Amino acid sequence: MPNSEFYPFPESSHAEWLEQIKKDLKGKVDESTLKSTLWDEIQIAPIYSFEQRQSTPDPMRFNSESKLPGLPPRIWSNVVSLSTGEGKLINAEILEVLQLGAEGLVLHLNGTEDLNLILKGVFSEYIPLYFLPLGEARPVLVQVKNWVESQQLTPEMLHGAILWSPSGELFKGKTDLGEQISLAVELISDFKSFPDFHPITIDFARYSNAGGTGIQELTYGFGELIEILDLFIQQGISVNQAISKIAFHTAIGENHFPEIAKMKTIRSLLMDLITNLGGDLESEAIHLVASTSDWSKSSLDPNTSLIRQTYEAMAAVMGGCNSLWVKPILGQGTDVLSKRISRNVSTILSEESFLNKVIDPGAGSYYLESLQNEIASLVLKQLEILENEGGWTANFMNRTIHTQIKKTATKTQREVLEKHKILIGVNSYELKNEDSFKLSPSKTEFEDYELRPSSASYLVESEKSNQL
Repeated sequence: MPNSEFYPFPESSHAEWLEQIKKDLKGKVDESTLKSTLWDEIQIAPIYSFEQRQSTPDPMRFNSESKLPGLPPRIWSNVVSLSTGEGKLINAEILEVLQLGAEGLVLHLNGTEDLNLILKGVFSEYIPLYFLPLGEARPVLVQVKNWVESQQLTPEMLHGAILWSPSGELFKGKTDLGEQISLAVELISDFKSFPDFHPITIDFARYSNAGGTGIQELTYGFGELIEILDLFIQQGISVNQAISKIAFHTAIGENHFPEIAKMKTIRSLLMDLITNLGGDLESEAIHLVASTSDWSKSSLDPNTSLIRQTYEAMAAVMGGCNSLWVKPILGQGTDVLSKRISRNVSTILSEESFLNKVIDPGAGSYYLESLQNEIASLVLKQLEILENEGGWTANFMNRTIHTQIKKTATKTQREVLEKHKILIGVNSYELKNEDSFKLSPSKTEFEDYELRPSSASYLVESEKSNQL
């Protein structure tokens, strides 16, 4: 409750607020007409009040206190992605971006690069490293292991993750999950002495970047995790051992407050799962990587996409990310200015917006707390359905997951094309300069086992591309 001396205003009930809204709108509406729908499943009310609180939760802790003096309470790493090529050239670019504000790196690897050359002069004890296999994973995994051994890194000198998971290999056409689990068990053993390095990453973002809703992202992401944990436990790996070696990657979309609630729900459900399986990790031990969404961006209006990029990054920080990956809006082929803007978003959020001064700025919001509870409840119900239908692997193999995601994506793309859903810069207030259309629409035809990133604006982009 607010301190009456600090906030000396009379309290108003939920009903009184609704009456005031009706009065202001001259009685033309009731509560039902003021509601909206989120992700086709959650009803968003016009107001949320103290009476609707189910509990009084403590603020979440997203990160441990820094071992370095003078740093703020809220800490996240500003990571940028780089495509590896000529060793000396990429090393020069890495050192440059680190000088210009980057605090971590996402390295896109095929397994043939010389990491000793690429990472020359990079202090891995301070710079989180995220290794992303582009094709066959095993050469990259061996490459990273060999680099760590050649550098003779001590446990405190390696931070970050490998953006790979055994279940993720199924989306590349692999069919033997058992073989991939064996590889994951090797990685857990190889990196067990590095407490801040996660050789496995569950890619929740895969589902939302392909067009799924936040509920679908969490349902299938947790379904994937549950089956992997079950297989790890069968291999004699405890829940604490497994979770401490797993990072979680989520994509932050255009719905600002729901995305904050979604991220906090991921952390809270993970804590519940750990406890139910007999683990005892703290919430700050969970490592969340948040990237800006592919689905929400459009090459039709790069300027509006820059705005989306910024408020998505804000939601990621307020939702509890440990690493913030602001992707250039036109991908790796974008220009120097766009890369610079993407890199600077995190710096502005910390140095100018001061989002690093408070651990959990969303704590105490009636709306966010209610939304978080509704998301968690829906995800648990959907997970029960998923398990009754055979679990994540069975639904992957019969392509139910793919069908549901593509159905949701196509519905949204059709709504944008027909202007039932408005996207500024795409189907409303469009740029008139045809030169602004720089990229062809991303391919949507692919193998039935794949889920590739797409865009809500795909059909509009296709239509405009055909007119050029």
